[in-house]
Amino acid sequence: MILAGIDIGTNTIRLLITEYYGEGKYRTIESDRHIARLGEGISSAGILKDEAVDRVISVLKGYAGKCSDLHVESINAVATSAVREADNGREFISRVKVETGIDVNVISGEEEARLTMLGVSSAIEISGHDVLMMDIGGGSTEFILVSKGNIVFRKSTNIGVVRFSERYIKSDPPLTKEIKLLEIAIVDHLEKEVSFIGLKDSGRSLASIEFIGTAGTVTSLAAIEQKMRVYDPEKINGYRISKGGIKNILNLLAGMTNEERINLPGVEEGREDLIVAGALVTYKVMEWFGFDEMTVSDSGLREGLVADLYNHLSVK
Repeated sequence: MILAGIDIGTNTIRLLITEYYGEGKYRTIESDRHIARLGEGISSAGILKDEAVDRVISVLKGYAGKCSDLHVESINAVATSAVREADNGREFISRVKVETGIDVNVISGEEEARLTMLGVSSAIEISGHDVLMMDIGGGSTEFILVSKGNIVFRKSTNIGVVRFSERYIKSDPPLTKEIKLLEIAIVDHLEKEVSFIGLKDSGRSLASIEFIGTAGTVTSLAAIEQKMRVYDPEKINGYRISKGGIKNILNLLAGMTNEERINLPGVEEGREDLIVAGALVTYKVMEWFGFDEMTVSDSGLREGLVADLYNHLSVK
């Protein structure tokens, strides 16, 4: 059974084509991602810009062709924060269908969190202990508390690296006051949107909870620390990075221009203007919850999409 998952994010579009061969096991046939910045300017304009939509449609046409060439039997394609928020989100979904043949579902933040958990758990063993997962996106960040493989709660927040970068970082390199305003905004969102999690007051020992991060910001931080010029998923998945390590990377990145960051091993082109905000979000989240270390997952929403599709098809 050959299945595909397509994650149309605020910043990045990801494709995964897999062949399942029984009991939920699969091999990857095709894996791809493009930074297309669909959510560019949406926080101020409230709509998806024509040029951004054109970029995404072009990528999706290529993905549709790959799926056809590889005889994909079913595609699970979803759109997240940018399309959820956009006044012209429905028009975008219709245009994708007409021009590529791909049916796209716009999922809620809570569903995004559930699917992310499925993807992470396919790559990292989480069944025997408590885990807090964080999925940093361009328009939203999801938090999922999992106990022995079961979701205890999940929350989608308006913390997003595209959203925050456009709002707070105007200079290149960013000014100290811009970083400070961004830091205040991150903490404010955590206090308003995530304070109910209250891990320290939940009866759970913080030391017994594994903190796992996923998505482009987190994997980039792991790649930067390893000075990785060629991205290697096997060296990313399961990598542990300390809060101090992230702070060091943040200080390094904040002092660089966008052009200088592109030349830094581990920084993916197209993410150079977002990685400062992403690193600061990661650091402040760890500080706010009290985690000293983060486990990095190379798998996330995209992998969750194919797993969920397989689960649905296999019970029919």
